[in-house]
Order: sequence, then structure tokens, then C-alpha cells
Amino acid sequence: MKKHLLFFAGLLTVVLLAACGPKGAAPTSLEDTPPNHYLRGMELVDAGNLGEARTRFARALELDPKYAPGFAGQALLAALNAGTLPAGKDRESATDAFRALLDKGYGKASTPAEKFIVAVTGVRAETAAKDARWIQAVEKWDAKGRVIKDVDEGALPYYRNVEALQFFLGKAWFEAGDYAKAKASLGAVVGKDIGKWHRPANDLFARIQKIEQAAANYTVTGVSWAIAAKDSVSRADVAALIVNELNLPKLFGKLSAAEPKADFVPADVSGHTFQVEIVEILKWNVRGLEPTYNATARAELFLPEEPVSRKEMALTLEDILIKVSGDESLATRYFGQDNSPYADVKPTEAHYNAVVNVVTRNLMETDLSGNFRPEHDLDGAELLLAVVRLRNAVNAE
Repeated sequence: MKKHLLFFAGLLTVVLLAACGPKGAAPTSLEDTPPNHYLRGMELVDAGNLGEARTRFARALELDPKYAPGFAGQALLAALNAGTLPAGKDRESATDAFRALLDKGYGKASTPAEKFIVAVTGVRAETAAKDARWIQAVEKWDAKGRVIKDVDEGALPYYRNVEALQFFLGKAWFEAGDYAKAKASLGAVVGKDIGKWHRPANDLFARIQKIEQAAANYTVTGVSWAIAAKDSVSRADVAALIVNELNLPKLFGKLSAAEPKADFVPADVSGHTFQVEIVEILKWNVRGLEPTYNATARAELFLPEEPVSRKEMALTLEDILIKVSGDESLATRYFGQDNSPYADVKPTEAHYNAVVNVVTRNLMETDLSGNFRPEHDLDGAELLLAVVRLRNAVNAE
């Protein structure tokens, strides 16, 4: 009898604990579900709307306080924030916070799919935060993800398929500068059936090939390697790479008996990391990298951190070609054509001539569909390869 009483007392305790445990909020619509809010939150992260993403992840956890992907989403936001902080206690605290959220999410995961979501997000979060031991932490989450069996891809609302782990691992190795490991991971994605991560994996693989192709021609500087890994490059990056890799003072020095001087040094250049290189560019009035009037500052500024588009890079490369060759006809050679070889660049557009010049000289490339993508930001690999090819061209003349 005593044993039965103890059993029922224990059972009652379990029931009471369950009743007192965290309960989720009642949904207000068919779409008001944890997976839906998690999916929208991740899409908002991709779009750069982190504030709204935070609201979505919070709502997912309101509906289900044990929903592991909700903690993973919050961890990713915290890691993105940690990556923006300077070294110090605040960064250390932010790093500890996102790692605690990841561990909490992994501990609450109730299915292989949820564990997989947390593991992939762990790779992403560590790559975003990049503390002193980030690559070891990436490897830890990769190892966790690889041993998860029987993942139901239908239960991966954002990642969709298990190739996501290899893609984000490849991206991590790319940002760590280990291109061999990056290509191995990305190649595993590209070699699979086409899925959500096939295209971005293929694009990143191609970027690595461009960097390696450029490096095979010249021993590029440390600055160049750092710039090459960027998703988009700034006006200061372009100035630095052109001056350092083309040895601009020597290249342009033979064009003038007396070395010119910059008309002035814009206020936003003073003290910049690449001040010397920017001033060198300003000396020679390189088109596409001139100062522009800023109404707010009421002054001519260089805007060193402004991203450079592909059409702006085409104008800069064309100007250097003209200066080095002395062939002024290059500036107007293709104007007046009725038809453009590129669907997204009209013959009447100001950058049309420059685009044709740089593509026909293999300094820049179109995509597989033949589009030039003039408004897209130039990435670091494209910049490095363009400058190295330009160096080949001018040295051959």
C-alpha cells in the first residue's frame, strides 16, 4: 500500500510540475505559429531587418517557450551584434550570451531537425561573431550537425535541406582564409541536386577561383587578400588595391614630366587607413574616384566607405586604360551603337562605353546569362581579378 501511495504521490508531482511549467500563448490565426515566425524572422535577417526579426523570434517563443529554432534565431541576432563590438568586456559578454542561447536551443531541441537547425545556426553565429576561438567553435557545431541522423528536411522551414551545413561551413572557411577547405565544403553542395544552397555555394566557389586565379599571376599584398574576401568593396578599398597592385606612382610617373599634386585632400580622407593611397588616386584625377559634393557637409568629400558598383569600376578601369595607352578614342569608341551585347546595359547609358571596353578586354565579366549587373556592388574577388588583369594588360604594352 505504501508503495502505491508513493507512486501516486510521484505521479501527482509530475502532473503538477507539468501544469506549472511554461505555457505558450494562444495563437491568434492559422499563420501565428512558431515555425512561421521563425521562417519570417530568418528571412528578415537576410534582408537586414534585425529589429523585426527579433520580434518574430520572440513571438515564436511566446507561442512555444521550448521551441529550439526560436533560441537559435535569437542567438544569431546576438552573434551579429557581438561581431560589431570592439574587443573588450561588452564583446565578451555578447559572445557568452549568444553561445548560451545556442546551447539552450540545442538542449531543448526535441527532433533531429531542430537539433540540425541549431547546429547550422551555430556555424553561422560563430562566423558572424569571430572571437579569438571562433573557428574551433565552428568545427564543434559542424561536428554536432554531421552526426545528426534522419533529419526530416520538411521540418527545416528556412534551411530546407541538409546541404545548408556544408554551405555555411564553406563560407566560414572562406572567411577564415582557408580556401582549400572552403572549396571542399562548397563542392559537396554544388555536386548535389539543385536546392536552396546550390546557387550561393556555386557563386562563392567561383569567387574563390577568381582570387586564386589572380594570386597565381602575382604575389598580392596582405591588404589585397583582406579586400578580396569582402562581399562588397569601398572606394577606399579600390584606391588601395589600384595603388598597391599597379604601383600607380611608377605606372603614371612616366606620363608626366612633373608629378601632379592633389588639388585638395577631402576632410573625410584625413586620418583614414588608406589616406596615402587615396591621395595618390586624387593626384591623377582617376575617373570614378573623384570627390563629390556633399550637401549635408557642404563640402567635396571622397566618401571612402561608400560601396563601389560594377559600372563605377568599369569607368575607373577604362580611365586608367586611356591614361596608360594615351588613346583618347577609347572613351567614345562604342557610343552610337544601336544594339547592346548586354541586356541590362543600354547603348545610351553613360557607362555603356566603359562596360564594353572592360568586358572586351577581359578585365570584368558578365554572368552566365550575359548580364553585366551594372548596379550590383563589386565584390572583393572581382576587384582583385580586374586589377591583376589590368596589370597584365598595361605591362604587355
